[in-house]
Amino acid sequence: MNEKTRVTTRVKRITQSIPITNTKISYDKWQPWTNLSKSVSYDKITKGVGKGEYKLAAEFGTKPLGQNVSYDLQTENGEKFEVKELDSQESFRLGVKVSPEYTRLISNVIRIFENVSKLKDVKSFPEIEECIQKIEDESRTPLIHGLRKNEVSQTNLKKANEIIELLKTITVFEDKKNIKLYSSYDGNEYKYNIIDAYGKLSYEQISIDEKYEKIGGNDIYIKAQISNAIKDDMEIFKDKTLIELLNEVVRNVFDDISLVVVDEKKGYKIVKNKQNIICNRITSGNPRCKVL
Repeated sequence: MNEKTRVTTRVKRITQSIPITNTKISYDKWQPWTNLSKSVSYDKITKGVGKGEYKLAAEFGTKPLGQNVSYDLQTENGEKFEVKELDSQESFRLGVKVSPEYTRLISNVIRIFENVSKLKDVKSFPEIEECIQKIEDESRTPLIHGLRKNEVSQTNLKKANEIIELLKTITVFEDKKNIKLYSSYDGNEYKYNIIDAYGKLSYEQISIDEKYEKIGGNDIYIKAQISNAIKDDMEIFKDKTLIELLNEVVRNVFDDISLVVVDEKKGYKIVKNKQNIICNRITSGNPRCKVL
């Protein structure tokens, strides 16, 4: 018997051994605890089963599935629940399920900020000067340090989003080959796009003013220099913001299961509308989320 079959058998055994209840499922609003779970302590926990799970299970006539199953509960109609207790700030932390997708996204952001911080010679370019100031702000934990440690407050996450949006205004994603330069190989004149033209000119032994003139001005040259450093990592932000992509990452966790948030006093809320799940900060290596 393979692992998938064992898990399926275990879930069936648990759900079939519990009497059916008449609990009506309501979505996207708080439901108070009822007499069905009156005798079950909210604080009851065991290995792999957190606070509120036993109480929620009693509401739906089932049992927690424990750490060997990828979700926490399954109702009599087959709906799968992932249960999260809200903290004092009404947020919850996602675990390992979100890690690979999240790590790739944040790694992009870190590389962008590191490369922007190295552009000291174009610091006089207003947008880059503003970005570097925000990235290296010493009045609190520097943003780049927080990203590396996976500890980013809501304020700094908004700041990171603002920096990415600002960089999008000066990053050249696509452009036509309309800059005429002579080839170093055969001496013929060819048309280049901005980034390729910058790459060619950066190796030529001519003055910076001559490079500016050949590419069409110092602003274009500096934009090409910036784009050359960050364009590849910026591609994923071309049509979406950092916040939007982080929200997608956390919502994807609940593609085939329903998020249920629990609170000792409020009861429980089954979140059907995934657009209400947002990433509001980063702690302990993973996104921390809220339900609107």
